Amino acid sequence: MPQPTAIIDLGTNTFQLLVATPGNISEHLQIISQLQRPVQLGLGAMETGILQNDAMDRAIMALTEFRDVAVSKGCENTQIHAIGTSILRRASNTQQFLSEVERRLGIKIQVISGIEEADLIYHGIYHSLPQPWNPVSLVMDIGGGSVEFILFEGTRILFKVSLELGGLRLLSLFQQDGHFHSSQMVELQSYVLGQMKPLFTACAEHKPSVLIGAAGAFETIWDLAHADIPGSVIPPASELVITQFYQQKKWVQETDFVGRQNIKGMKAFRAGILPYANVLIATVLEELTIKNMWVSSYSLKEGYWFLQNK
Repeated sequence: MPQPTAIIDLGTNTFQLLVATPGNISEHLQIISQLQRPVQLGLGAMETGILQNDAMDRAIMALTEFRDVAVSKGCENTQIHAIGTSILRRASNTQQFLSEVERRLGIKIQVISGIEEADLIYHGIYHSLPQPWNPVSLVMDIGGGSVEFILFEGTRILFKVSLELGGLRLLSLFQQDGHFHSSQMVELQSYVLGQMKPLFTACAEHKPSVLIGAAGAFETIWDLAHADIPGSVIPPASELVITQFYQQKKWVQETDFVGRQNIKGMKAFRAGILPYANVLIATVLEELTIKNMWVSSYSLKEGYWFLQNK
């Protein structure tokens, strides 16, 4: 059996682990283990610019679990790759956190730029799609701290940008009592439109016809749409009916935080930021008049895996 590789994605909201080996087809991977933990490393750091002690404790607890799982599946420490993203790019005490993780766990975390993050997301998404994939497409990956957009046609990247519009970031800017309130919709939408201007300029030139959502919030939207189908498991890539998106957007917007946690198919840790993700997605669909939407369960960690296993 080929040596497995483990990829850890240290997101601002969620930490994720992928342990995989090459599959039977060169473009695909054989997943041995996948885990995700709602660490919320960015909680408190969005406002202060400083990683909070309790958040770092949660992070080290999750990383310890991930390392132990990876080792139990046959990975050596050299086959465990940890990738830091938005909040680790911004926090003033990131180096302290990185040093502590390396000292305690022997894991070196690589903090990547927003553009590098977009590249990895593209590689993950591209490998999930049915081939040949010809339409000009817009990839959207909504993280806790940032949102990555990649415009591509076939194997050619036309434009990429990382915007500080992640779900936790919007929650820190637009919330009442720590939660989403529809009374702030006008202000929120205006802010999002302003921040997305560079994207809209690029899209005016390249005119994407498909929006492809990467993991995270898009997986939650898929889960909500398939909640009544027993045994539903999201495939690497799947078309998402836009009317289903708007239906769940309405439910989520009209439901308070506790109610959202109890919606069938909702992961509880997504309930706080899904309303903000919905606003981002709807803004893109409406401003660009996109009529086709897909969701991919592949993203950064799969993209990194494919680059490591060329």
